[in-house]
Amino acid sequence: MRRALVSVVVVLAVLVGLAAGIPSLVVWLESHTRIDSIDDVPARDVTLVMGAAMWGNAPSPYLQKRLDVAAALYSAGKTKVIIVSGTRDGGYSEPDGMKAALVAAGIPANQIVPDYGGNNTFSSCGRARDVFGVTSLIVVSQTYHLPRAIASCQMLGVDAAGVGDDTIDHDLRYWGYRAREVGGNMKLLYDIVTHRSVPYEAPSDAVQQALAHH
Repeated sequence: MRRALVSVVVVLAVLVGLAAGIPSLVVWLESHTRIDSIDDVPARDVTLVMGAAMWGNAPSPYLQKRLDVAAALYSAGKTKVIIVSGTRDGGYSEPDGMKAALVAAGIPANQIVPDYGGNNTFSSCGRARDVFGVTSLIVVSQTYHLPRAIASCQMLGVDAAGVGDDTIDHDLRYWGYRAREVGGNMKLLYDIVTHRSVPYEAPSDAVQQALAHH
């Protein structure tokens, strides 16, 4: 009886390991050669900044670090237009807060395109493709999130390079977010396999207009 129980536990442990390990391996294979520094990333017309929480009227520390990277990419001539993608719910708006912070950092307002339907990584990448007509971009997030962000775009047919921030404090919150990526990777593969759709919206020429005015 005890031997049978041990066997069941071992089999379950192997299955759990495979369920968690295979998606993480796929994400790594899709992304590991596409992560660069600000200096080394290939220039692309569009940069996609993944949203994170606003703290009142100011970006949270995580979000501010992402915006700092995006501003540095623009200043270095690595990109021309920045999509700020996040959640809007009533008076709460990540894209509007992100745009205001970038304008305060010296980025021209007409070079920043808000995406109000980017409620998660998958949606942000899918909407860059379907709503804004983007086929190639630089994606910006924290380094622990960057592999999944790149892989999401790649799997949705958007050619993506990535630049990440790793200067945020590596505290318990950081390690919790990092551990959460295991589940995020599993969900990404599920979304791809099940052909999950992104939030529908009529196509927008906002990115093309911003490029035309650059």
